[in-house]
Amino acid sequence: MVSPPSSPDVQVPPVQVWPALSLDLRTRVIGLLAQLVLNMALTRLGNECAGKEGACVDSTIVPKNPS
Repeated sequence: MVSPPSSPDVQVPPVQVWPALSLDLRTRVIGLLAQLVLNMALTRLGNECAGKEGACVDSTIVPKNPS
């Protein structure tokens, strides 16, 4: 496989990059993607729980006694 000349402005699709990566790099990329997905899922779950918790909490505003 002949590679085109390298240039910072040249973009290639991931399908062309993936086969050129070593097994170690592929393993690292998969691990990082899995970590990203886990972090996104935990963040979304945390946001959903925070929204529900706020709806269930009693108001802390105490009406003043007009006396």
